[in-house]
Order: sequence, then structure tokens, then C-alpha cells
Amino acid sequence: MKTKQSPDESPLHQTVAGEVEFKVGKKSIAVGFTDQQLSAHGGSALFWAWLHGSNWKAKLAEHLPHAPSLSNNQLPALSKALAFTHGLLCEARKLTHVAYFRRDPMVPELLGIQRVASQSSLSRFFAAFDSAGKNLRCFRPLWRWCMDRLPSRREGYTLDLDSTRLLHEDGHQEGIKVGYTRTGLKPCLHPLLAVVAEARLVAQLWLRAGNSSCANNVVSFFLDLWSHTPRQIRWRAVRADSGFCVPELLRCGSNCGCRLSSWRS
Repeated sequence: MKTKQSPDESPLHQTVAGEVEFKVGKKSIAVGFTDQQLSAHGGSALFWAWLHGSNWKAKLAEHLPHAPSLSNNQLPALSKALAFTHGLLCEARKLTHVAYFRRDPMVPELLGIQRVASQSSLSRFFAAFDSAGKNLRCFRPLWRWCMDRLPSRREGYTLDLDSTRLLHEDGHQEGIKVGYTRTGLKPCLHPLLAVVAEARLVAQLWLRAGNSSCANNVVSFFLDLWSHTPRQIRWRAVRADSGFCVPELLRCGSNCGCRLSSWRS
């Protein structure tokens, strides 16, 4: 956890005074200025406008594993989660990048929060997810909320299963182990990924250590996803990479008796 951080939360200077007018050839160009607040991340307004119109925020607040804040100065857990989500939208790669938005006065208004949390507050926020049970109790209802919004299709959906690699050159995160990647042996994670092809929706993601075998836990991954799929979703095909081509899983896909018409690898 970073121990030293800038206490400055004041917004950067964003306005200038005066008006500029100049001529280019026979054309006259006038440049005006406004006192309204500006943001380099205003493009996310469309996303937040859509999200505020759904019940996603209420669903997230209901299932976060954090105790209610007792201090008026303490930010609620929902505010921290929304700030982190905004950081992901704006390509933040570290919690310190998320904390940088504290100096953008437009961000709290877009998110509907009091202020953006500091890096240390965000670190404590994620420290509350200290068990697999807490993770499932929080994220499974959110995943189900996304899947329930998919309409039923007469032709069904295609489920893509993939085992991939996430490179982590610094190698300090939990589960980072040296494993085979496209660039050779590197510190990495080896997650399992399931995607609804037609909707381009990530249906499930399990992280694994970088030195895990390709077939590690693929049967449990598939059965867990299958058992929690909403009833209106019918799988017409399952496509998988070679990491899923194990006899136990192929027999499961052929004999489970669920809404599946073909299995491809």
C-alpha cells in the first residue's frame, strides 16, 4: 500500500479569460472561452447516463461485502466501486491512476458520488474481498443481472470457452507464476474465459496461477457456468480451444442433457 500520496484534491485550473479573434486570409476566426467545468473524460457520460437509468447501482450496493460507514467523512463502499469502474473505462492501470480523478471536478457529478476515493482507500476497499465466498456473493448476482438482460433467441446462443494468458512482467500479484506464453516463459496468470459470442458478453472468468495446466479446473468451470445459466438462454453450440478438450468435459457436454445442440473444439 502506498504510504505517501498528494493531499491536494483541488481541481486543476480549467478556465481562461478573454476572447481571441484573428484573420486567416479572408476568413475571420473567433475563439471564445467558457467558465463551465471541462473534463477530458466527458465521453464516459453516455455510459453513466445508461447505468443511472438501470438498477445496477442498487444491485451493486446490495451485495458489496462492506459494513455501512459510521462516519460522515467516510466514503460509502458504493462510491469507491463506482470510482474504480470509472477508472477502468478511462484506461487506469493502477489504483493511483484512479485516484488522479480526484482532481477532475466533473467525475463526481457524472458518477453521482461525493468525491473520488484516494489510492489507500481503494486498497482497503479491495482488501474486504478476502475469500472466495465473498467474491461469489457479490459478483454472482451482478453476473446474473447481466445474463438476465439477454433476450431469448430462437436459434440460441454460442458459448466460446478459452484458456488464455495474462502477462505480468513485475510478477508481484497473487497467483503470478512463470508459465508458457506467446513470448516464451514469462510471469503470468492463466485464466479461463467464457464468452457469449452473439452478445459479446463475458459470461464467466476464473483466474488461475500462471503455471497451471491448460485443463486445470475446466470441468468445474463449465459445470458452474452451465448450472447458473438463466432458463431463457439456450446454447446452440459450445466452441472451445484445445485446453478444454479433455475426455471428462467432452462426455459432460454430450451427456448432460441440457439445451445444447453441438459441441465444437
